[in-house]
Amino acid sequence: MTRLAPAAFHHRMVSWPFTSAQLTAGLRRYLGDTTLQLLEIREEPLKVAHAVGLIRGVGVDVERAGHRESYSYLLKEPQRTTLYGLAGIGRREVGLYRTLATQIPFPVPELVTGDPGGSWLLLEPYPTTVEPEQWSAEDYRQAVINLAHLHDRFWCLSEDLSVFPWIGRPLTNDFDVYVLAAAKALDTIMQQGSPEVITGSAHRLNTLGRLVSQADVVSQVLQSRPQTLLHGDYWPGNISIDEDARQVVYDWQTVCVGPGVMDLVVFINNSLWWFSPLPIDPADLIAAYRAEITTRTGETWTDTDWECQWDFALMWHFLQDWLVALAAPPAITGNIHYHLLEEVWLEPVVRAADRWLKQLQ
Repeated sequence: MTRLAPAAFHHRMVSWPFTSAQLTAGLRRYLGDTTLQLLEIREEPLKVAHAVGLIRGVGVDVERAGHRESYSYLLKEPQRTTLYGLAGIGRREVGLYRTLATQIPFPVPELVTGDPGGSWLLLEPYPTTVEPEQWSAEDYRQAVINLAHLHDRFWCLSEDLSVFPWIGRPLTNDFDVYVLAAAKALDTIMQQGSPEVITGSAHRLNTLGRLVSQADVVSQVLQSRPQTLLHGDYWPGNISIDEDARQVVYDWQTVCVGPGVMDLVVFINNSLWWFSPLPIDPADLIAAYRAEITTRTGETWTDTDWECQWDFALMWHFLQDWLVALAAPPAITGNIHYHLLEEVWLEPVVRAADRWLKQLQ
């Protein structure tokens, strides 16, 4: 059999985070062929929306059994800043794909190879056939059912998940890191006098100050609910509907442990933020989630108890994510739609704090 002459591993003015040896070794493991030879790597066009971090299409030509074969992959290089004291976001994602992917009850991308520290990952791509902006009511409903299946799979298994140190634990192990960051962020917001939607209201400032000072109360209430594995950033922008109509879930950078309501709050609020008005009433999505969890786990909530945990999940997410984001320089926060911030996050959080934190002091 005539052997193909291997081409040079060239970059074509493109910088890659891996070496040819690393890529060859990873492809040999993934494709199960120890004789594989890397021939060429090139950047391919890739449409990515709502992405955080650097994501590129990668075309790879290899020689296998004397034949040239071509493959297309997705290269991800996490760029989001990790708060000091937390596991890196890339490490979390690599950890999930390498150790828990087979336990997830819906499709996730297959990890071809990656840096153990999470600085880069090479994944099988699953191009979406339905853009998030075009999701139907049934697409939303199915995503919520899938989320309930994920939570059911790991329901009350917080202690079992402790063997994976890279999984985030915002309400317990990582609590002090998040609260310190939130306190510093609120101080920065007050000093710089912006954004005005916060600093222009004494009531909002005082309420957010109370939220930071009573963060332990928020955490305790959320910890009192059954804990499970959370995606951490589950919403249509991180879900691809493939050619077989399967929902493939990406971006496990913020995988963590907590009550399931925390994932549902993110799903609904991020959907409202990006795609409002939705083709389905958020109340119907909440009802679908509650019914599915009850069917699968036997867990039930009164409406009052559900409203309580929803409010506390809202408050925690604003403390954990939004305060730090809003404290960034105006050049970064300038593209935030503040009317949506008020409608989707800020006012609901202020109302929640007024309802619960005063009486729990």
